[in-house]
Amino acid sequence: MSTQKDRQKTKFLNINVGIVIFGLILIYLFINIVIYFTTERTKYYEVNAGSNAEKLDNSYHGIALRKEIIKYASQTGYIDYFIREGSRVSKNSTLYSIDSTGQLSDILLDSSKDNSKLTDENLSKINDLLNDFTNNFDDMDFSSVYDFKSTIKGTVVDLINMNSLQKMAKEKGDIFSIQKSQATGIVLYRVDDYETITPKRVKESDFDKNHYTTAHFSSGDKIEKGSPIYKTINDEEWNIVLKFNKSDIKKYKKTSKISVKFLKDNLTTTANFKIVKGKDKKKYGVITLSKYAIRYATDRFLDIEIVETPVSGLKVPKSSVVTSKLYVIPKEYSKKGENGNSIGFNLQNSKTNQSEIYYPPIAYSDDDNYYVAQSYFEPGDVITKSDSHSSYVVERTRDFMGVYNINNGYTVFTIVNILDTLDEYYIVANETSGLEIYDRIVLDASKVSENQIIFQ
Repeated sequence: MSTQKDRQKTKFLNINVGIVIFGLILIYLFINIVIYFTTERTKYYEVNAGSNAEKLDNSYHGIALRKEIIKYASQTGYIDYFIREGSRVSKNSTLYSIDSTGQLSDILLDSSKDNSKLTDENLSKINDLLNDFTNNFDDMDFSSVYDFKSTIKGTVVDLINMNSLQKMAKEKGDIFSIQKSQATGIVLYRVDDYETITPKRVKESDFDKNHYTTAHFSSGDKIEKGSPIYKTINDEEWNIVLKFNKSDIKKYKKTSKISVKFLKDNLTTTANFKIVKGKDKKKYGVITLSKYAIRYATDRFLDIEIVETPVSGLKVPKSSVVTSKLYVIPKEYSKKGENGNSIGFNLQNSKTNQSEIYYPPIAYSDDDNYYVAQSYFEPGDVITKSDSHSSYVVERTRDFMGVYNINNGYTVFTIVNILDTLDEYYIVANETSGLEIYDRIVLDASKVSENQIIFQ
């Protein structure tokens, strides 16, 4: 009788062991399947290299503003200019003539037949001009030949025709007049109503070229008395005003020097820079130069580029970056681990009043302090020095911008140094410690916290 019971008991035990093991496996699989399908997955981003090179289209449409003085005709008549537009003239240079008949050339030809010879003094003056031009000629600036030609023309008119002109002025003063430049400067034969505008009087509509008009004057044109006849640029310092958006204003608000490239001829130079408020209360960028006024004297509008060096680093989404408070711990309270790599602290136990070495992750360090995430300490924790009774209460914090690294399956706050901003991304520094290329970071940092287990 007992033998039969023993057999039944043995048989019962053998069957239950297999069933229990199999059942446990099924339960384990079921739990993991449930967890997999019910647990919210944390989206992540794999860090890539990036730069702002594509963003650096810093091209602007600018208005050139100078100190321009308009001169007006003293009589009605036909004008004849002796100096090429855009040339530099000295004071009292013969600049233009006005005659009421329009036949100045014929009159001069007839009047100069008896007075067409150059004196030794005249020839010496021309020789000085030729020598000066030869000594300063630049093969890369062929336009200076035309400037010199115009200068010689004006000089010859001065020398050969001066006696004739003076004689005619006495005899026929009511027919024509000879006018000289009143000051040294760059001469222009056009007006456009921008002459009195300063950077602080600019308004947005001034940039609209569709509504821009200019009046040009040429030899042979008839000019009415009191009408503009020419203008001069009397100062080497001039400005280029740029229309800025909010992003530009924020980017350049602390800038005082820039490198500027003129897209017209690819000239690049350094210039002073500032932001001013215009007549319409909007802010504009102002480039100030002290040279090249003659080079761009005839240009009211100039397309320029603010030249910048592309920034390279790591590209991270803006949504991954969050501001976090880290505890500040002076380095003098730290202690290196046995391997020499880890950093620890003598953390005092509030119950036993004993200290034990604690090795929290170091988020960042500088010359004086270590910075640790708040999740690794409690406010008021006390850290002591190993070689003294000095103690430090953990409570002071500092804000840092960073991302949550999840390479190890849980979040670790990693500080980033933002170099530049793109539309949806930041370019951050690729530093020796911290974030690295191909690291996985939380895509939406607002949904997690420090030291949180992550399901990917």
